[in-house]
Amino acid sequence: MSNKSGAAWPVMPGTYQVGDPNGPVAVCALTSERLIGPLVALPGVAIVGMVYTANLGITRIIVNITSNPAIRFLLICGKDSALFKPGQSLVALAEKGIDDKRRIIDAAGYDPVLPSIDPEQVKQFRKQIEILDWTGEEDLQVLQERVKSLSDRNPGVFATRQKETAETRKLEEFVSIRPGGQREPLLYDPKGYFVITIEPEQKEILLRHYLPDHKPAHEMRGRGATSMLLGLLRDGLVTQLSHAGYLGEELAKAQTALQFGLRYDQDRPLRPRESPAQQAVQETQTTAPGPQAPPKTPRVQAHTLKQLGEIVPGTMVDLFFSVTDLPRDQVLGGLFLEPDETGTFQAFTRSSQRIEVEWGPSSKLIMGGATDLVVGALLRVVGKLDENHLIYGEQLVVLTRVAKILGQGLEER
Repeated sequence: MSNKSGAAWPVMPGTYQVGDPNGPVAVCALTSERLIGPLVALPGVAIVGMVYTANLGITRIIVNITSNPAIRFLLICGKDSALFKPGQSLVALAEKGIDDKRRIIDAAGYDPVLPSIDPEQVKQFRKQIEILDWTGEEDLQVLQERVKSLSDRNPGVFATRQKETAETRKLEEFVSIRPGGQREPLLYDPKGYFVITIEPEQKEILLRHYLPDHKPAHEMRGRGATSMLLGLLRDGLVTQLSHAGYLGEELAKAQTALQFGLRYDQDRPLRPRESPAQQAVQETQTTAPGPQAPPKTPRVQAHTLKQLGEIVPGTMVDLFFSVTDLPRDQVLGGLFLEPDETGTFQAFTRSSQRIEVEWGPSSKLIMGGATDLVVGALLRVVGKLDENHLIYGEQLVVLTRVAKILGQGLEER
C-alpha cells in the first residue's frame, strides 16, 4: 500500500493490519490481539497493531508513523504488558522524549532504549502525533466512538522534511545469510553419539549415549525435549553446536510423536503409527489377491465445539485453544479452535466460543514452558470444565511453533 506521499507503507514489519493509509488515526492495541480486526475496519483508521516491548516494538511504531504524515493521532488501548510496559513507555516518550543515551525518559518498562532511532525522528514523532492514553480499555463501542471523535478533528497532513523512506529502512540493516551448510559427522564429536527411541506405553523418550568406540555410556528417560537436551548440555555430553541442534530437532520430533500417537524413527519424518491389527491387514494385503480398502489412520480424539456445548460441568475435556488475553493471574483467556478437515492438528479455524484456562504449578506443560503461555499462543488443553467455561488445566501442550490458524476468527469477520 502507499500513503499520500506515494511511498510504500508501512515500511517496517510488525504485528499489525492496515486500514486506510490516508486515515489520521493509528491504534496501538498493546497485547489485545482481538481488538485489531474490528478497529482496523473503522473509517479514519490507518493502522492497528500490537506491541510487546518498549524497545524494538516502539521503534517500529515510530518509523511507521513518521513515514506516513497523514497519521496525526495514536490511540493506545488494550492490556499493557506487565513486564515490558510498552503502553506506559509510549506515553512517557510523547511527554518526555529520550535522553542522550536514547533511553525513554521516565519509562517504567524493561529496557526502554531506542538505539537505532535518529533523535530527529523522535522529535518528529512527538510533534506529528497526539497520543491518547486509554490503556486498559477493551470495549469496542467505546473505542469506536473515540476513533470517530479523533477522525472528526483531523488537523490534516503533517508538514515534514523527512527524507525518502529508504533512509528509514537503514535503521535496521542485516547481513543476509543463506540456510544450509555441512554438519560434521556425529562420530567426530569426541563425546560420542546418541540413539533416540520412544516407548509409547510408558509415554517416555529413551535416549542412549554411546562412546565413539560404540561402547554404551549413558541412558536418559524423559518426556520433554527441552529438559532432555539441557540435561545433555549440563553433563557435557555434546561438544558441537550442529550436534546440539540435531539432537534438539530429533527430541522435539520424539516428543510430538508421543503426544499425537505418531511413529518415530530417528532421522526419518514422523508418520502415523500402525496398530497390530492394521499391520496384520497390511500383511494380508501383500499375500491375498484382489483390491482391499486401506486401513484408516487412527486419529487423536479431541472435543468439537458441538460436543463442548453438550458437556456436563465437572467433566474432563480435551480441546484446542487460542490465547487472546490474560484476564487474571495464571488464567488464559481465548477462543476455541476447530481442527481442519485433515485431522493432522496443524491447522485450525478460530470460533467465537470464549474459553478460559486456569493453570498452576501442578499443570503439566508439554512442548514448552510457562514463558510460552502468552497472547497468541496455540494450545491443546486437557482438564475439567466448570459451568462458566473455565477449564482447570491439568495438561497444556504448546502448539504455537507447529500449528497455525486458518483465516480470521468469527469475531473479526
